[in-house]
Amino acid sequence: MKNVLNYKKNAFWVSVMAIVIVAVVSLSLIVSKQTEGMPANPSNQGNVSSFAPLRTSEAAYTTEYDSVKISYLSENKGFNSSNTFEATDSQAVAYIDSTIRTSMPSKQKDDLENNRTDQYTIKLSNEIGGYSCGLYYDTLYDKAYIIKDGGLFDIGTDFARYIDSLFEYTNITFSVDKSDEALFKEYGWTLDYQISEMKNKLNNISTLSAFNPNTYYFAYNNELSKDIGLDMSTYSNAADLDVKIYRIHESMPQEFYPIQNCRGIVVKSGGKIIGAFISAGRHNTFNACSLKGGSFDEVTGKTFNDWLADKVKADTNEERLSRLEPEQIIEEYFTALNKKDAETAECCISKKTLLGELTTNMRNEKLHNDAIDLLLTDQNFNNLKSAKLLKIELLDEPNKNTKKFRVTVDLRYNKEVSVSNGKQYWDCSMVYESFQTGWKIEGFGH
Repeated sequence: MKNVLNYKKNAFWVSVMAIVIVAVVSLSLIVSKQTEGMPANPSNQGNVSSFAPLRTSEAAYTTEYDSVKISYLSENKGFNSSNTFEATDSQAVAYIDSTIRTSMPSKQKDDLENNRTDQYTIKLSNEIGGYSCGLYYDTLYDKAYIIKDGGLFDIGTDFARYIDSLFEYTNITFSVDKSDEALFKEYGWTLDYQISEMKNKLNNISTLSAFNPNTYYFAYNNELSKDIGLDMSTYSNAADLDVKIYRIHESMPQEFYPIQNCRGIVVKSGGKIIGAFISAGRHNTFNACSLKGGSFDEVTGKTFNDWLADKVKADTNEERLSRLEPEQIIEEYFTALNKKDAETAECCISKKTLLGELTTNMRNEKLHNDAIDLLLTDQNFNNLKSAKLLKIELLDEPNKNTKKFRVTVDLRYNKEVSVSNGKQYWDCSMVYESFQTGWKIEGFGH
């Protein structure tokens, strides 16, 4: 009787162990399947998608279709260059088809017909037929859904951002340079497609003087390139550098949220990569990081103005301005505006403001705008008829390097765009930029 009991007891535990082993193996397979194709660097995920990036594992995507046509149905066109997009690139078609087919049923019950949700129609086809579905992208709450087979399905916002990006650019190139692709993949980034390419002449980025858009742009981003061992400064004054701009599948690092869309910039000389960094593009130049995900302050260990003080050399005009008090800089600025002296007016504005504004309202095919609109000119310098400073009052002095003033001015424009004609007041923020350049205007506000 005792032997019979032992046998039943042993058989029971053998059965339990078998069940446990099966469960563990099954769980491992599920986890492996879910993580397949995810980026190597999770720190760069502002909004991690459950769908693998486009080029991480080409074998993961299969399709029987050879073309895709996507239509943008919402009224807010934004920076879109067109309302339709068509492609026959095999990887792009396979990625779109596979992602739609693997979307999961949604529990969403809210009405998707609202002004925050962009709508698209996606049609995949081949010689014998195809299918179509709807895409809803809620840009406010960062959600995306597919309507197919009479039902609603959840789909990653990385996919929705990818679809949305296809409408902005006019000359997308889906083939990606293998060396560029390998470099970004090493740090967990996926290049979806090439947005644009251009030739560039790199000025002296080791010593900075009066603000030059291209020089300051590359000097700033060269610090991000240094984080992965690249340095463009030895190529200063070199002509015919090759610059490529790619669309990156992943989001900007979490610290930049809600900024998500980003681009990969690659600079080459004679086919050799000499610079590479991540840039969101519009609307602020400082939305950028190294391929390791490090911000400018993290990479340099300095604030922008501390870094600038080590590199800047004032020219004759700026040397004169550097000796003035903040109230005098404000006077100089409005005098320069009234005289249409753009050079002096620009010297009165902080380099950080000038650089930060360099990508405002820019199309992302470009690295940066060629110039910025000077403060309070209301869109452009030619629109300003006159600018007269009437009064300056000190409002606040948080520390020795920052002051805030209330300025009363009379501004007149050929056309009122965002600023009205007439007497008005503005709060003017001033910053002590560096020993070489002195006090600068950081911005005007209310």
